[in-house]
Amino acid sequence: MQYVLKAKEMKYCDQKTIEKIGIPSLVLMERAALVTIEEIERIQKIKGNILVAAGTGNNGGDGLAIGRMLVEKGAKVTFLLVGSREKVSEETNAQIRIVENLGFSIQSKIENEEYDMIVDALFGIGLGRAVEGKYCELIEAMNRMKQKGTFICSVDIPSGICADTGKVMGCAVKADLTVSYAYAKRGHLLYPGKEYTGILKVRDIGIPKKIFGESTSSAFYYEKEDLKGALAMRRPDGNKGTFGKVLLLAGSHDMCGACLVCGESVMRTGAGMVKIISPECNREIIQKALPEAMLQSYTDEPDEASLSKSIAWADVLVAGPGVGTGEIALKVLTFCLKNSKIPIVLDADALNLISEEEALQELVKTREEGMTVMTPHPGELVRLLQTDMEKYRNDREELVEALIEKYNCVVAAKDAVTLVAEGKQREICINISGNDGMATAGSGDVLAGIIGGLLAQKMNAFDAASFGVFLHGLAGDTASEKKGKHSVMATDIVKALPEVIYHL
Repeated sequence: MQYVLKAKEMKYCDQKTIEKIGIPSLVLMERAALVTIEEIERIQKIKGNILVAAGTGNNGGDGLAIGRMLVEKGAKVTFLLVGSREKVSEETNAQIRIVENLGFSIQSKIENEEYDMIVDALFGIGLGRAVEGKYCELIEAMNRMKQKGTFICSVDIPSGICADTGKVMGCAVKADLTVSYAYAKRGHLLYPGKEYTGILKVRDIGIPKKIFGESTSSAFYYEKEDLKGALAMRRPDGNKGTFGKVLLLAGSHDMCGACLVCGESVMRTGAGMVKIISPECNREIIQKALPEAMLQSYTDEPDEASLSKSIAWADVLVAGPGVGTGEIALKVLTFCLKNSKIPIVLDADALNLISEEEALQELVKTREEGMTVMTPHPGELVRLLQTDMEKYRNDREELVEALIEKYNCVVAAKDAVTLVAEGKQREICINISGNDGMATAGSGDVLAGIIGGLLAQKMNAFDAASFGVFLHGLAGDTASEKKGKHSVMATDIVKALPEVIYHL
């Protein structure tokens, strides 16, 4: 697990490292330069003409130190300082003196647009207003050079990207590589900042873990290694009931696919049994395509006695994929919410029904904390909160928190970068796996099944949602590698699950 910091959190760590521990700022700056050179050399041969574009803050000082070390590697470096020398930070001023003492001049404007590499050190994580004027002109020139083949390495964060939100502050550098110091920042992981970041490398520069422990981190992300210890160990003496029983309310007339991809995902994730509640018209299809699943079919509507028996049998309920928003779906969902105390994953049409029915909203609100997982995509999220997409685009995290508060649930807010959060968990899980090939019908049904399968194996709701989203993305990455992003289908993601889990 790796923590993701906001700008103020990172500044706290820097400040306390310097003031409390006593590591000088210039030492941190030199370390930052060294690890940046290491990361550049991993993917790019250092040669030719290199432009170091430095601002007046400490980010600029990092850039000047990097440029000085690139000279030692044999490169021809042009040093550019943008902004008034009277406004440079103390550390950056020291770096200017070192560069000049070594006999290099520092330019105040760009002379040409012919460079093999650019080190972008204009703005760091403290940028708080839109980039304009000569700064924006330089960034646009740098991006033009990138289009012609110039390699761009950004120092800590691409200049022009908000470290807390990933938003473009007027204009921003489109980096090939970004080397972040100590911790990743939200702007690296959230769009559009993620796209501008390029390859992200997070390197230690000597910020003590002790200092980080005194700050308040607000987010984290998982890496593959974290899943190895998270997935439940298989008991050698276990049986199909040992590994959990999932009741799946899914499918409707002409909507059988959701049953299949969700049901198979439940079992591929490790649950021992799945029972699908679906209309009679889907019986034959389900029995042929997923014979491992148990089935409770109905002609008009399921009778309450049978529903009660199935709920009593189950360890987890997954409700919503393909059920529609008609009267029968409403009645069955209402009954399940009223009569079950087991963990529930609410997805797709279940969320749409809840957004329209106050009675359902009350049933969800009154469930025990940690027993409900909601998996809304952006449209479902704004409907649940009766807001609009503009609000979503402006502050998605605020809406996620509002949904948690309103429904007393764990939220996996699906998007290109999915956020997972719950009320008692201070931190938000920012998912880093997955790709745009997963933007395909049925992908969300797969996720609901994965989360349900993890819950059935006694994982708590927040962890099941967080690890489930990450596992879902890894399966999507594997599917895309094999099929190509244009050709991925939900069934390909399901088929990739065994391979991903096996290697973990």
